[in-house]
Amino acid sequence: MHKHTVYFLTFVLFFLSCATDSESYIPASSGSPGHVLIIMENQKWKYEPGKTVREAFNQPYEILPQDEPIFDYSHIPPEAYSSLLNKSRNILIAKISVNVKKPEILISKNKYAKPQLIITVKARNNKEFVELFKKNADKIIYNFVKAERERLTDAYENKFLDKKIYETLKKEHHILLSVPKGFKLDIDSAHFVWISRETPYSSQGILIWDYPYTDTLQLEKENLLKKRDSVLKHYVPGPAKNSYMTTEYFIDPSYTEFMLHKKYAVMIRGLWKITGVKGIFQGGPFINLTVVDQKRERLITADGYVYGGRKKKRELMRQVEAILRTLKIDE
Repeated sequence: MHKHTVYFLTFVLFFLSCATDSESYIPASSGSPGHVLIIMENQKWKYEPGKTVREAFNQPYEILPQDEPIFDYSHIPPEAYSSLLNKSRNILIAKISVNVKKPEILISKNKYAKPQLIITVKARNNKEFVELFKKNADKIIYNFVKAERERLTDAYENKFLDKKIYETLKKEHHILLSVPKGFKLDIDSAHFVWISRETPYSSQGILIWDYPYTDTLQLEKENLLKKRDSVLKHYVPGPAKNSYMTTEYFIDPSYTEFMLHKKYAVMIRGLWKITGVKGIFQGGPFINLTVVDQKRERLITADGYVYGGRKKKRELMRQVEAILRTLKIDE
């Protein structure tokens, strides 16, 4: 009798364990980076609610040589939203019905898959939906952008981290930067580092330099760009003799101040080009991040660039930005 009791308890514990594992298991999300699945009734998609959503997702990604939308998207009606499609990484659900109690926006993470972001916009009629969405469009887009970036940084800091490059930057330059595998350390000098990933179709590069911090004026846009152009002319040659990389000022670079890992930071986005020799038409987007190392009284700049001819560059830039945003000072 005692023996049977032991068997029974073992079976119960095994059953409970399986049930717990089943409940806690969340499958991996599906879908391409930079893509949002939009759930909206066909009739509403054709008219103002759909137009409002399309305008938000069609707005251009900030400063690329050829315009690309901030997100790709596909639309399906609610009746086509299946257990397969609910595993998509980014989902926007529009619920427009007289049964909706009040207009609201709900955010859900990892509900059906991981990593996943679902944003649900509820309204009682088309007019109310349009007003609510337009008022919060920037926040909605920001949440999807942030989710995409965090997925990349999480992967770079953990699964795909190039530990050798990470340790070299930490030991030689007192900075922490999560560069993924596939990048190569091309130049490692006292005050300049060049890391790149080359494929037959594209180039991604991370340039890092540091210099003494003596005045807050150094953090102004004009002065940061002057320093950038000086460093690029010295360290980044072009394909022909006397040619080199520089900033393209035809489109004015953007300038943003923000907090990164609880430290003051400045970010500049713009375009680069090859100059110094006529007849070379190479260029692309860049993103430039500068932080203050108070302990060592220096400024640290990490500059990411992409080259890909006429090929799309949005996701390549998102990858570069995700790397830059892992930048920390080794205190």
